Amino acid sequence: MNSQVLGWSLAGAVWLCSLGCGSAGAQPVEAQPWQSVYAGDDATGPSVVGLWQFEPGAETQDVSGKGHELKLRGTGAFGKDGRFGGCLESCRPGDEGKLSGAEVLNSAGLSPAGAFTVEMWIKPKPEFDQDTKDAWLLDKMYVNYKHKDPKTECQRDYALTLGAATDGMRCLVAFLGFGDDMVRYTSRPARFEGGVWHHVAFSYDGAGTGTFYRDGEMIGGDAHLDRKAVTPGTRNIVIGDRFGSGYNGFPGWIDQVRICDRAVGFYSGTLSLAASGRTAFVRMEKDGKVDWTVTSNRGSATTGAVLVIAPEGGVETRLPVTTLDPGASQILTFPVATTGRPGQCMLKARVEGADGKPLSGEINAPLTLVPRPLPYRMPVTMWGGPDLFNEKLFQTMKHIGFTHSLSGPAVDYGKIWEAGKPTDADAPGSVERYRRTLDYALAHDHGVAAYPRPGPWIGRYGKEAEKFRRVGRDGKPYDGKAVEENPCGLLPGVIDFCYNAGASIAQSYGAYPGLQAALIHSEIRDSTQVCFHDVDRAGFRAFSGGKEIPEMVVSKSGVAYRGIKDFPVDRVVADDDLILQYYRWFWKQGDGWNQMHTALSKGLKSTGRSDIWTWFDPAVRVPSIWGSGGEVDYVSQWTYSYPDPIRIGLPTDELFAMAAGSPTPQSVMKMTQIIWYRTGTAPKPKPGEEANAPKASWMERLPDADFLTISPDHLREALWGMISRPVRGIMYHGWESLVEVGKKTGYCCTNPDTQEALAELTRDVIRPLGPTLLQVPDRQSEVGYLESFASQVFSGRGSWGWAADDNYLMLLYANLQPRVLYDETILRDGLGGLRVLVLTNCDVLTRSVAEKVKEFQRNGGLIVGDENLCPAITPDIRVTSYKRTSKADVDKAAVLAKAAALRQELDPFFRHWTDASSPDVVTRVRSYGTTDYVFAINDRREFGDYVGQWGLAMEKGLPNSATITLDRAEGFVYDLVAGKSVPAVANGGKLLVEAQFGPGEGKLYMVTERPIHAVKVMAPRKAELGDTVEVSVKVGAKWGKQLDAVIPVQVEILDPAGKPAEFSGYYGAKDGRIDIRLDLAANDATGDWKIRAKDLASGLTAEETLRVR
Repeated sequence: MNSQVLGWSLAGAVWLCSLGCGSAGAQPVEAQPWQSVYAGDDATGPSVVGLWQFEPGAETQDVSGKGHELKLRGTGAFGKDGRFGGCLESCRPGDEGKLSGAEVLNSAGLSPAGAFTVEMWIKPKPEFDQDTKDAWLLDKMYVNYKHKDPKTECQRDYALTLGAATDGMRCLVAFLGFGDDMVRYTSRPARFEGGVWHHVAFSYDGAGTGTFYRDGEMIGGDAHLDRKAVTPGTRNIVIGDRFGSGYNGFPGWIDQVRICDRAVGFYSGTLSLAASGRTAFVRMEKDGKVDWTVTSNRGSATTGAVLVIAPEGGVETRLPVTTLDPGASQILTFPVATTGRPGQCMLKARVEGADGKPLSGEINAPLTLVPRPLPYRMPVTMWGGPDLFNEKLFQTMKHIGFTHSLSGPAVDYGKIWEAGKPTDADAPGSVERYRRTLDYALAHDHGVAAYPRPGPWIGRYGKEAEKFRRVGRDGKPYDGKAVEENPCGLLPGVIDFCYNAGASIAQSYGAYPGLQAALIHSEIRDSTQVCFHDVDRAGFRAFSGGKEIPEMVVSKSGVAYRGIKDFPVDRVVADDDLILQYYRWFWKQGDGWNQMHTALSKGLKSTGRSDIWTWFDPAVRVPSIWGSGGEVDYVSQWTYSYPDPIRIGLPTDELFAMAAGSPTPQSVMKMTQIIWYRTGTAPKPKPGEEANAPKASWMERLPDADFLTISPDHLREALWGMISRPVRGIMYHGWESLVEVGKKTGYCCTNPDTQEALAELTRDVIRPLGPTLLQVPDRQSEVGYLESFASQVFSGRGSWGWAADDNYLMLLYANLQPRVLYDETILRDGLGGLRVLVLTNCDVLTRSVAEKVKEFQRNGGLIVGDENLCPAITPDIRVTSYKRTSKADVDKAAVLAKAAALRQELDPFFRHWTDASSPDVVTRVRSYGTTDYVFAINDRREFGDYVGQWGLAMEKGLPNSATITLDRAEGFVYDLVAGKSVPAVANGGKLLVEAQFGPGEGKLYMVTERPIHAVKVMAPRKAELGDTVEVSVKVGAKWGKQLDAVIPVQVEILDPAGKPAEFSGYYGAKDGRIDIRLDLAANDATGDWKIRAKDLASGLTAEETLRVR
């Protein structure tokens, strides 16, 4: 069968309609019992547990005769405009978060001993269409998780809810409690429009299988075959709201609520049809297909049905449907060609009977074909962010420049744990909902990053959670929620479970290219702790050659040397010191987290999706020893910019030191926090205390904000600080502080200008220059900065990722471009290539490291040390530690003074590769071949009127000017942001460039050995539709000589109507060349195509015409 879809156009077009079930328009059928007022056995029969019809004058009556009368609660009310007469109105406007609905007193009969069914009619209010939260329809469980207080009843009986909205669709969700745990059942997504009555039901067979119905159509369910009857609880039934807590009432009307003690099936007499698989595809991907699910909602078998599919502009296809029993489904596959022009087309589908009459309504499924991604696109990832189906906020996110966002996935860890192997990640409805998110993201040029956390689940929510928690020497588990989420990773089953969780996610979602990345666990080693299970003790014995865990080990933080008897006077310890051995073992493998990260990452790639990139963050909130993050693809770390945004350089450089020790290739991404803690920038006055600083304008609007928005100038500086290093992507966290979403507490948007500052940077810097930056390596530094693991263990040193190290800031301000070294770095790589080694806060060294340091010094290397330096080492230059005063201007001046003092001693012996005449301009350089990429960042700031009143952060950037010096005799300089050449003066063997800076501004200069002379586009003059056309772009020097540079280039491939074709965009021309394979589609336009290239360094352009026939 040839069902190729052609004629796709309008790349990036919006998703035109939902992919819900289609049954409207089918042949009229006889009315079903659920469509009428229940009477007779349907109302009072022995299987009816309770029936509430809210009829006027008898609103509270249990019509079943079982005596389960109800009463209103809170803002609940009775109405007269129900589906059949009276009704219950729950959660009226303004009642959000208040007690509502109606309540039925608990009775033994309300906890069925086996099978049961809950059903009702619901009509959402119009505002429900805009409400994205969950809504409780009926609740007898309340606490649907294992409560930490054993006296609190939890995970008993049942509840029925409407899940949060996704693209205007919701899933019915049922929670069944079995005492020790709870099982969640989820329907397929369906529409519940405001102002429309729908019949909804959940039917449970008492043996693990649950089924959902909407208007007589089965909309999915799930099977947990080891389950039987629910465990009875003591709570009352609440209709239209949650039992307690913050409440989550259903904003609408409810009628004819019935509970039966048998599994009831509901039929509409039609067949339903849904496009149940992918509808977005990447051009040229193999085996494209759309899955169609046909489901019988008839009370008898259906034979002779045919699925009719009519592609837009294509030939109608007829696929036979097998005999369908009541409630049965069949999936039929429709192949899709992916060789067409990127864009969108519509598929129409319906089911007909053998007589040609419709058995289902017709549905429209929009198919989207997206261009293949360009090489070297720098990810800009938003941690969290809005619901992608909220078009306004999604477009805001794209305008700002985010290419990826953190979302999901839908995972039932309990299900995976019970399976003991990879399985479906979640219930079918939840899986389908997340798949829709992935499909939608792909169709709109956006990548989704999943956030799986199987590790923390084990110790907090698993059936035997306490068994897996870390224990002290007394064998008792540590206390606290954070510790509960930190299981002992060496216990049997833990690492396998992490792999199985990743593999389950891969099996359920790996076929969806919209899933592009995953954050692995995150922020869990803060609460890790030394552990003393038998398996921990055995693990250390195996590592140490049979030795026991030293008695002095009681905390992950180390052991203070001052408390150790006979500690060496020169503070040089043996490499095999037992305490040091223990902490090496603990941080590299002993707490199990590195292995858990590796297992989860491998599981996510287990179906062959090696393109899914994984990362761990915060990766350097640990001591300075290799291994953090395990074998993820990227390590990352978030940083708060205050008080000095230039501080972002330290954790970024620490990440490179960490990644250098990975046993598998590992790179670095970096995140800036959008949020500022109020306590660190603009503290609230204490109760009854007058504010001690003038009010900022945002305080009138958001006086209770707990987390503020980073200032625009801090954000600018931080971005330049990140990309001046060879990071592979940048990230941000704090959506509600970046974009106004109406929050008054917690994360709040207190500075709307920040959003536009970031949009400007992504538009003018990241998008055009990202492909170049991703190909330019770092320049080998000549200044090393040792972060001594031994000193961290024995003296409590180390930044632990918090960037609170003024000695490092001193080196940055001194324009020394330092490189962070670990003990392991020195032992593996030596100190070759360095001219200066900085040893501040290096109280204790191992013997082998100390010997390497002494050898370096004997060979002419300079040692910079402080008052804490290990006595075995005598520094050539001594600096003094600085203690901050919480006065931002005073503290910055002090660090600048330290930098100036250091330079005064060091400059006679050290030649800076880059420098700036202003002490407030920090420079850095990366190099490719003979070409240098010089970054200059303006850090000149003062107190503004945003948070400056408190004196904790100078948030307002100021203009600045400086002479930038490069240690090379000649070169040709290009401003890559401005896109032009700039004058440079050769003086005394150096190259000088005059620079003018705006507030918080960064500069990026490309300095080449030869000037750029010309841009050339090479392509054939003619081609046919369906041909592959080889296109090349060259950026070269005079006389055709090659430039050993990576040059930013914009390429436009325009069809005769001027529409951009696939592979239009930004490139980094490595060695001045780009090669593109242009695959012309059979439905591309014929005529003259234009291929244009613009060198973004010099501004030179070139164009060629390609005639397509």
